[in-house]
Amino acid sequence: MKQVIFEGKFKTLAPFCSSDPTDKSSNEVETRKIGVHYEGKIENIPFLSPNTIRSNLRDNIAKDIIEKFPNQLGYKELLFLTSGGNLEGKEEKSKGLKAREVLERIREIRENNIVASIFGGALFHLNKLIHGKLSCGIGYLVCRETMKRDDLPSFETYVGKELQFVRSDDTDRWEFFSALSEEGIKDKEEYEIKYKESAKQRQEEKKKKTNGVKTENTESSSEDSSEVEQKEVSKIASSQMIWKIKDYVVEGATFMHELLLVNPKLEEIGAIIRAYERFSEFPYLGCFKNIGFGKMQVKYDIYEIDDKRGKKNMGSIEVKDIKIFEINGEEVKQALEEYNKYLKNLTYDMIRI
Repeated sequence: MKQVIFEGKFKTLAPFCSSDPTDKSSNEVETRKIGVHYEGKIENIPFLSPNTIRSNLRDNIAKDIIEKFPNQLGYKELLFLTSGGNLEGKEEKSKGLKAREVLERIREIRENNIVASIFGGALFHLNKLIHGKLSCGIGYLVCRETMKRDDLPSFETYVGKELQFVRSDDTDRWEFFSALSEEGIKDKEEYEIKYKESAKQRQEEKKKKTNGVKTENTESSSEDSSEVEQKEVSKIASSQMIWKIKDYVVEGATFMHELLLVNPKLEEIGAIIRAYERFSEFPYLGCFKNIGFGKMQVKYDIYEIDDKRGKKNMGSIEVKDIKIFEINGEEVKQALEEYNKYLKNLTYDMIRI
């Protein structure tokens, strides 16, 4: 069985944060961590999520197919290409299919649909999961604790703390406000009234939870604080949201990473290469891309591993900056050409789910 390994690294060109909000009410976020054993202790160290990388690759390959069939894709096809499908939408007619028919249909889908072959997914009309050929590893931060080397800095060197930014309500700026119709202005006013009422209600509920039963002294002080709270309500109502970033990975950090393709066709190797070519158009991962977080450089050396564990270098790919993508080696260039041939000859029936 042939295997192809992409051995590489991601380097942060900007701060990086990979977490969803930890507290929906306060919009606080922190970078995801993974436990690493070092000198008898477990250190929680930032990492690059396999799901983040894998979903980015899938999306970039799916974009090529979606762009080839504008306004033609059915819901099943679009859902499968972009998110891997869904078993909750299984159809009654799938119950009447024999096992051999289901297996034959899966084989046909994997043969024709390159996204299905590489990434797998859920076929809701067959009520089956199919496995892909891609294994995506964890991106480990290069530091003393992960590499077990004292000549490297500690992971704490790469962790920044406590950033905050505000998304302002720019509709009050004249050049935006003047573009509203009379109906738009009316909608804006109604929205602001509802938003202020909602903000005031949230403040009152928070006050009840934190204060509980008041004493006489706290009652008098609460009257003095009511004006402050009212100002806070107004401040909240005038902006869309405030994000509080508790920690993040700083610029200049490196994550080691590995991809494995099991018994791939040449065009499937080329599809991964093409995904990184598309990634170079917008080389950002993680949260807060809208304010410049998550910009990355990426480099992979690509090797073929034979049955005897022999290792042959096929070439390399590199995302240096926005729209700066380099590919080296005749075999990897040929793989990309084979993928382009596949895409050129792709018909809608071949990706039909």
